[in-house]
Amino acid sequence: MPLMKSVVYESLRIEPPVALQYGKAKKDLVIESHDAAFRVKEGEMLFGYQPFATKDPKIFERAEEFVADRFVGDEGEKLLKHVLWQNRKKETKIFRSEG
Repeated sequence: MPLMKSVVYESLRIEPPVALQYGKAKKDLVIESHDAAFRVKEGEMLFGYQPFATKDPKIFERAEEFVADRFVGDEGEKLLKHVLWQNRKKETKIFRSEG
């Protein structure tokens, strides 16, 4: 099952189902990047292009390649925070454990 999950996550990483995201800042915040930080004021519009994050070579080795086992194991699990973005407070899970 870990490999199957990894393949699904990798598919979503390579081709995000929703490439463009936008929203309004609910409060003042700072968005940190690898090399910079950006101040955002409450009410400002934000726009994001998923592939900039999901294909970031500073995060993902061989970022442009499909690597089936990329998300297997502890190190692979840590990469998920760079793939599954959501704007709700409660975490959304793709897979559900049964049993």
